[in-house]
This record gives sequence, C-alpha cells and structure tokens, in this order.
Amino acid sequence: MTVKCTRCRHQCPSSDWVNIPSKRFSGCTEKTCPKCGCRSYFDMTPQVAWCWASGLIEIGDQLPADAPDGGGAIEICAGPKFALKGTLAALARRGYEGQLLVPGVPEASGQRKKADALAAWLNWCAKGNGKKSSDGVVFSGGHA
Repeated sequence: MTVKCTRCRHQCPSSDWVNIPSKRFSGCTEKTCPKCGCRSYFDMTPQVAWCWASGLIEIGDQLPADAPDGGGAIEICAGPKFALKGTLAALARRGYEGQLLVPGVPEASGQRKKADALAAWLNWCAKGNGKKSSDGVVFSGGHA
C-alpha cells in the first residue's frame, strides 16, 4: 500500500514507515513517516468509481466485468482511495441508506435520456480535473 504523509507529503510504501516507541501507550510502537516523524497519512491506493444504468454509483479496486448481454458498469472516475469517496459524496446525489446516485439518471425515462444526464454530469464534474483541489481524482468526460 502506498501512503502519503499528511505533514510533509512524502509518498512511499507503508512498509518504509518507521516503528518508534509510542509516547501515548506504554510498550507499543507507532508507525511514523521516515522523513518528518508524522503519524498520519493518506491512503494512495488507486481506486475506480462506476455507475450502473439505474444511476447507482459504486467504488472498488477495479471495474466489474461486463455481463454476457453487453450490459455493464460505466467508469465515471478514478483516483486515490483517500479522496475518491469524499469527492463523489460532494458531487453526487444521496439516495436511500447513504447510496450515491448520478443526478438526473434515476428520473430519466429511456436509455438515451439517462445517457445524456450522465454525460452532462460527467462534463460538469470533469471541469475540476487537474486542479490541486481535486486531490488526484480524475473524472471521465470533459468532452464538449
């Protein structure tokens, strides 16, 4: 697992972090950044987010395989694990039980209108691609 220090932004495998005696818990050790000694990090594991025809958004390590009939998930964005869910939660719509939905897709009637709603949302989200505030999350789309 690749991690990035929250203080100095040093990025390395988590196995490179140094074990030091804990100041808070007697007899225990804590992993710290090899450069600055910080104890907190960002999980930089790459993940991908996809949506289904219903508009439901899911996140995982890889895109699920397509069904034999040709149906399947559509990749909407990719990025580091620490930032992906938070970015999607800010841009997507909330559904039942904390589910994330692509705005406009569940209400659309017909596949063409669903695809148009998804494309419009992806183009809007992709405007943030490459900006420092995106934390490495890159949305598909951005085409006129």
